[in-house]
Amino acid sequence: MTTNFTPADPGRRLRAADDPAEMIAEARLSLHETPVDCLLLAGTGGRGRPPVLTRSSLRELLGPRGPGNLRRHLTLLRERGGEAVHALIVVGDGHQSVLPSLVHDVLTRAAAQLHDAVADLAPEGPALLTLRGAADGRCWAVVPCDCDSPPAADPGGPRPSEDDGAEVSVAALRPDGPDLRVLPIGPLREFSATRAAAAAVLDGRAIPRPAPPDPLLGEIGRTLRLPPPDLASAADPGRLLAEAGAALASLRGDAAGAAEGARMTECERIAQLLAALAVDRLHWELLAQLVEHDGAPAIDRETLLQELVRDPTRRPHEDVCAGGRLYVLLEEMRCVAAAALDGAEPGARGTARPAWRALTALLVLLGWWNHRFASAGSLVDELREREPDSTLAPLLTRMTDTPVFPAWWPSS
Repeated sequence: MTTNFTPADPGRRLRAADDPAEMIAEARLSLHETPVDCLLLAGTGGRGRPPVLTRSSLRELLGPRGPGNLRRHLTLLRERGGEAVHALIVVGDGHQSVLPSLVHDVLTRAAAQLHDAVADLAPEGPALLTLRGAADGRCWAVVPCDCDSPPAADPGGPRPSEDDGAEVSVAALRPDGPDLRVLPIGPLREFSATRAAAAAVLDGRAIPRPAPPDPLLGEIGRTLRLPPPDLASAADPGRLLAEAGAALASLRGDAAGAAEGARMTECERIAQLLAALAVDRLHWELLAQLVEHDGAPAIDRETLLQELVRDPTRRPHEDVCAGGRLYVLLEEMRCVAAAALDGAEPGARGTARPAWRALTALLVLLGWWNHRFASAGSLVDELREREPDSTLAPLLTRMTDTPVFPAWWPSS
């Protein structure tokens, strides 16, 4: 199972973690994207311990290795101070229309997995405080069949409607665990109607919003003239990344259309970055510079990953976290490289292909360093699909799927 772990900011607390709308909102703010088809767990260790949110893919949870991986996940949360957890099963994004039969099937199967894992680990594992679902625009409770009524709604959270009481689904009988039923407990509020969103606005925090595909990135990639990689290059990839970012901002800001010569100059800066990243030595150098960003101590290039696994003082700067300035720029450059690869003449693919591969690997490693194993794992899957002969993919897979953890921990 691949997971995302994310810290709450110092001093923050999870607001009404038993309210699905609030938990989804907190996950969106912390993960910088909307959680979809996943199990969210909010681990809490009581006063003085920051809460930790984790996200796990439902596809993997309900797969053959799901039960064992879920037990390891809960064990890790307990070892890291999570004495108890609130759980939320999100089907789709929680709001999109889903067939009732699918809602009931997914909620009961995932809930059964979680109940079994908690029971197997008791009493050493974390206690399960609440178990909720978010699907088809509604909030759901998953309770044992001997429960006579749905749990009470949070005063600021979902409230049962008169129609909800008539919709009760009983799961199939399970000989090895409690029989479960799914109870709708009210509408699922939109993100903008949550206390978490209101608090984020008051605190001046950025609200993550899905970014529509930028056609400019594809246009740039398809028109780039990529020089061949220079294995002996002494270029500074950090400087080239900054120049490429400035060039992209310039191209975006010129709504009237730049003169052809000026546009070519800006595109050349982006091409120089891709040509540099096509050299293995230089894309590892860029990773080291991202680790050292904003005055962090220098890191040995030869043992970079080993040091990130050993040294808990090495923490990612906000610029290289998901949604951060440099992280987003790398994502944009990866889109440019993908378009360059798709539209390149055979002779230019020798630069576009390794550049795309390097940018993908950089984002995987930054995701891994941020404890975003699910996001990093998705990128590795894309790398395997597009580059089946990649020699780097097995290492990245082991780091994200085992997983091998960075030394720092979000709640420490």
